[in-house]
Amino acid sequence: MNATSGRPYIDAHAHIGETINRVPPVGQTIEKYLARMAESGVHAAVPCPAAGGPQARGALDTRAQNDAIAAACRTYPDRFPIGLGIVEVRHQQAAADEIARCMDEAGLQGLMIHPALSASSLGPELRPALEVVDARGGMALLHVGGGGYEARAAAHAKQFKRITFVMAHVSMRREHFPASVEHLAGLENVWADFAQHPAVDDETWNLAAHVKHFGAERLLFGSDAPYYDWRILEKQIEGSGLDEATKDRMAWRNAEELIRRFKPEWGMSTLPVETPAEWRDVELWRTLPGQPARLA
Repeated sequence: MNATSGRPYIDAHAHIGETINRVPPVGQTIEKYLARMAESGVHAAVPCPAAGGPQARGALDTRAQNDAIAAACRTYPDRFPIGLGIVEVRHQQAAADEIARCMDEAGLQGLMIHPALSASSLGPELRPALEVVDARGGMALLHVGGGGYEARAAAHAKQFKRITFVMAHVSMRREHFPASVEHLAGLENVWADFAQHPAVDDETWNLAAHVKHFGAERLLFGSDAPYYDWRILEKQIEGSGLDEATKDRMAWRNAEELIRRFKPEWGMSTLPVETPAEWRDVELWRTLPGQPARLA
């Protein structure tokens, strides 16, 4: 299934690495993700590490995961023009120091955090790392999606105005969407991704409702790779009934403009990704039993 109808996509929310604290564990290498990009019309992405990765060595493991993202951006600058490092707040000051290293030495543009998998409440414990990103005018991808995270994420966005925030999963469930709108819509430094938006919705929280509340210019396509078969979301965009200019904004144009905040010279390639040789003729979209949207 490739639902893009020839429309290119830029993925503002892609994870590389392995989440080991799920049953079963799930992950992908950069090459496997490139192969999936090739089969789904994704021309470029903003990669970050998978949350819930190995931590046997503590901060050294986090550093290795972040360096893998930096290496991908150096190796494939046309496909991965910018990248984000993961922050592990349990490392305390070492976590903020690692984000500073990511931005000052490794060439990454900011941070990503997943509260459920990284033992964060998106509360005050995140501020030291956000101070680092704010001082450098960087980017932060915060996973919201219920649990009161929307209000806490909004408080950070209001405090750290030099950060470009991407709020991920604003509508994974019907009950999440009103909180996302209440706290996050209209903030001048906030963009929203609707990764894992369910295939069944209604006019109160469908994609047209996202446009109404957030504005067409603030919505980003996010795959949430490697956890979710994002071709489902592409199909939703293509069949949404929205005008073509709005679909383009959601699919790639907004993300291109966002990336150009950090790489003004970059432009999305019109050429599709080429599948790495080792992933040709390999099944890439196997899903978990009984969970047709969950990649295995």
